[in-house]
Amino acid sequence: MKVDGKIGIGQAIMMIMLTAGITNHVTVIPLLLSKAGRDSWVSVLLTAIPFILWAILLAFISRRLKQQPLAVWISRNSNKFVSYLILTPIILLLYLMALVSLIDTQTWTTVNYLPRTPEWMTALALIVFCMIAAHRGIVPLGITAGMLLPAVAILGFFVAFGNVPKKDYSLLLPLFQHGYTPMLHGMLYVAGGFVELFVLLLLQHHVRAPLRLSHFLILVFIIIVLTLSPLTGAIAEFGPIESSRQRFPAFEQWRLLTVGKDIENMEFFAIYQWLSGSFVRISLCLILICELLQLRSYSKRWILLFLLGGSLLAITSLPYSDMQFVSFLSKLYYPLFLAVILALTLILGGIALRQSTRQEDTGHES
Repeated sequence: MKVDGKIGIGQAIMMIMLTAGITNHVTVIPLLLSKAGRDSWVSVLLTAIPFILWAILLAFISRRLKQQPLAVWISRNSNKFVSYLILTPIILLLYLMALVSLIDTQTWTTVNYLPRTPEWMTALALIVFCMIAAHRGIVPLGITAGMLLPAVAILGFFVAFGNVPKKDYSLLLPLFQHGYTPMLHGMLYVAGGFVELFVLLLLQHHVRAPLRLSHFLILVFIIIVLTLSPLTGAIAEFGPIESSRQRFPAFEQWRLLTVGKDIENMEFFAIYQWLSGSFVRISLCLILICELLQLRSYSKRWILLFLLGGSLLAITSLPYSDMQFVSFLSKLYYPLFLAVILALTLILGGIALRQSTRQEDTGHES
């Protein structure tokens, strides 16, 4: 293994799979089912078309970065105002990504297998591990993701194929019984989850080799499958009405799984899957926030991580209901996340295009 402070392309892809997979697999699906119902799987397929075009734009920006940190590249190609205009919302979005994942994990843990454990204790245990991982840096986290993901993927195939006898895919039809509005509404949440691929731009300077368009398209395909598989599985197993009432449809599929007549109650495997994704996601968000703030000092990084971890823990301890949290996700978080990421992508694309044009003009003059 090379010791150069960087990770391989495979490790970067696995980190994004765990980071984006946990939200598209878990957080997006309940919102999508509640709004689009049976038509939700069509929302995923239709959103995939503009998502591919957006990923091509990301690949173009990544190529223009030439493996420079995004903050450094922006400062070299624009003024301070534009730099703050871009970096500030990115930092806020990374913080919200970590917060949403922490709250969802805390709620799921309390509801499903630790009902008598104080919620703050669950959040504290997770955030402490994430802070330690964030301080260690991107390389150990990349290695950890490479160790965690294979088992996560195998368990995903296990539950998907193990429940095939209980699935009735005829429940996916008929479509558009309530018109096209639910499907279009569902596309908003799908897109809000898909655009988390933007994190790869913040990660690309840590990758040993330059990222190519093929890497972005591979991740696009993986994220689509990670969303579509548990979504169609939930509808085929529980029906569109019952699945839309469930808070965690992907987890409920584990409850149905049996091996023969004598082995059941294997939902504990889902704990490994969920905590693996949440751990990598929150840790990566903390690492990237520290980087964007350009904190390299050992003591300053620890201070910032304590502030971030403490504030995340404090917010998760506020007196709000899960219904209010779901309402926040559907009415504010995902629409805002989508709008901000698309705006930032267009701004970065404009800067990259201007840089490319300027270099061509310089080449002609010389």
